[in-house]
Amino acid sequence: MAPKIHPLFKLAAAYRSARFALAALTTLLLSQGAPAQSYLYVCTVGNHTITGQLPPPECKNTDVRELNHDGTLHRTIPAPRTADQIRKDEEETETRLRKEENERAESRKDRALMETYSNVDEIEAARRRDLAGRQMLIDRADSRIAQYKKERKRLDDEAEFYVNREMPRKLKESFTTNEALTEQQEKTRADSLAEMQRINERYDQNRKRFEEIERMAKAAEEARRKAAEQAQQ
Repeated sequence: MAPKIHPLFKLAAAYRSARFALAALTTLLLSQGAPAQSYLYVCTVGNHTITGQLPPPECKNTDVRELNHDGTLHRTIPAPRTADQIRKDEEETETRLRKEENERAESRKDRALMETYSNVDEIEAARRRDLAGRQMLIDRADSRIAQYKKERKRLDDEAEFYVNREMPRKLKESFTTNEALTEQQEKTRADSLAEMQRINERYDQNRKRFEEIERMAKAAEEARRKAAEQAQQ
């Protein structure tokens, strides 16, 4: 004869079976995911408001508002960018990149300037050295020009003997050579003077920028000192 099972034990077993089934159902539902949220899509074209469960084709060139079921805004889907907008963005990006590259180049120049010179006196000493080399070329050209002028006077004196007759070929060639040599030295002199002007302009800019960087460094140091004093108070 089989032993009798107390009713309370039967009730407990049924309760455990129900809990197990509920847990299994919950796991199944979670694995399948909750139903997707539905939205209403709204846009304005001209004076007309267009709605749809999906973004309406009529809204392809304008902003679309994605609304929750209670009418609140979930997000705005921006209109596709036009060719003009894309071109404008590209131009702005190119301008920004060019500006950033210029700033980096200026930063490199400033760093090189401060690494090359310790003070303004060193800048002026370098200027004098560069100018001295060009001045030497000018002095040499002046000396040669003076020499060619003397040679030209001698040729002119010799040519007086041939006023009424043709000069010898050698004398003509001497005039041509004298003119070419004189022009060459005059060009050397003019080029050296132009280079001296460029040298002065470059060193003027270097000195000006050097002094600007020094002033900015002093101002920054003073600001840090005041900030430190205020922090200690």
